Amino acid sequence: MKKKNTAVIGTGWFGRAHARNYAQESTLVAICDVNEALAQNVAKQYDNVHAYNDVEQMIKNEKIEAVSIVTPPSEIPRLTEICAKAGISVLMEKPLGLDLESVQKLRQYDNVRIQPGFIELYNPVIEELQKHLPEIGEVLTISSKRIGLFPRRHWGMGVVLDLATHDVYLQQHFLGAVQDVGAMLRYFYSEQYEDAAYILLNFGKSKGSIESNWLTPTKYRRMFVCGSEGSIEVDFITQEVHILHGSDLTGDNPRTIDTCVQPLRQEEPLRKEILNFLNDKVPRVTLEDGIKTMEVVLKILNIGGSRKS
Repeated sequence: MKKKNTAVIGTGWFGRAHARNYAQESTLVAICDVNEALAQNVAKQYDNVHAYNDVEQMIKNEKIEAVSIVTPPSEIPRLTEICAKAGISVLMEKPLGLDLESVQKLRQYDNVRIQPGFIELYNPVIEELQKHLPEIGEVLTISSKRIGLFPRRHWGMGVVLDLATHDVYLQQHFLGAVQDVGAMLRYFYSEQYEDAAYILLNFGKSKGSIESNWLTPTKYRRMFVCGSEGSIEVDFITQEVHILHGSDLTGDNPRTIDTCVQPLRQEEPLRKEILNFLNDKVPRVTLEDGIKTMEVVLKILNIGGSRKS
């Protein structure tokens, strides 16, 4: 299979990770960043890769088939539209934008693939979770906890758009459409953007909860799925899956049986996501999935009060 010509827009640490994977899985031809010195620094790490500080100039000069946009979210919809108009498929990093209208506008570009970047869907623990899900019966609740230490208030957003977005998408993936939401948001060090959030999602018979903050000095990414016959806990960082069943719970010696599973091959989720974007006919995440997730996230912010007056 002929490798596609690709480019990366944005040279932050995650943009550099995209470039590394594109260099391995495609023909990386260009790097673009408003800071041309940064773009040149990344481009020179690879053979025959050109650096640009203007997206339209890059498109004019290069034959590009697919691009990742890894910039602050305020710029992602505009840059996606420029690329889509030029017939270039786009992998949009999350969050897809800061307002729903600019993202919904991208629906008109059905001539190319526009794929949101929900990287956790490609984590091997999700495949293991789906494999063992029938063992725990009917899913009753899903609880997610995601903690980081890199506030991105300068991107014009709080922790809900930054971190909780991942778990809103994953819970919808397993439980379907959200019927109602509840939220408590806390503003510890910013009066404009929330630093911590506790979110409740109503899926009908099943319920979801999400706890996120970007202040606690640790990195924590876990999800706990409770079913009528047992439960499953996944750790997105260690890529461990724990299947929990009770034994003799009404007797004198109740026990919990914990079966730990680790994927035989620890794979980089970003690489799997990029391979799906470049090579698979059917995307695992669609633009509509991204829009539905953004609708829920913005509703959470509206209910919880995303900005203080």
